[in-house]
Amino acid sequence: MFSENDKIYATGVYLQPVKAIINGIEQWRWVAVGFEDDSFFDGETISVYDYADTLEGLINENFDDE
Repeated sequence: MFSENDKIYATGVYLQPVKAIINGIEQWRWVAVGFEDDSFFDGETISVYDYADTLEGLINENFDDE
């Protein structure tokens, strides 16, 4: 049986179901929990994190310096 701890794979990303309350309505949403291969923003390759405490923290701004 499929559970909230299971993950699925879509091209380049692992997804896991997470229960959320949106506009007072309880729903299930797919949330990215891991990435495979390159990620892109504005046509440029970027390094991303699965989670962060801030919106800006989701992207490694020093990726080009590595």
